[in-house]
Amino acid sequence: MDKTLNLKQEDFNKALATLTEILNEPASDIVRDAIIKRFEYTFDAAWKTAKVMLFEKFGVDVFSPKTCFRELRRNKLISDEDTEKFLAMVDDRNTITHVYGRQQADEIAEKIKTVYTELLKKLNQIINSKS
Repeated sequence: MDKTLNLKQEDFNKALATLTEILNEPASDIVRDAIIKRFEYTFDAAWKTAKVMLFEKFGVDVFSPKTCFRELRRNKLISDEDTEKFLAMVDDRNTITHVYGRQQADEIAEKIKTVYTELLKKLNQIINSKS
């Protein structure tokens, strides 16, 4: 494994562990906010790790999360269904910056708990298998 990919993978693993950890805490506004924050940095670590993996293993250089997930699909690493979920995750990640209402924060936190964390775990397994 290349040193750069190895370092990115370590960051992604640590971020994913912190996200998974907070999901076990009793529900509260503070926990919801922590889930969202941990999702933000886990998402960033995830796509940047995938970006490095795509470059090192497939010679593909990407510059945005959506392009990254489309390239993962093009290289047959994720399914069409997962690609759609990843693209929705990118949109929600970008929306988080502008979330001020409790209802919208609750909705995004719920998606993180029920869909996005498992999707990030799946991506982690894919990257590990290619490393």
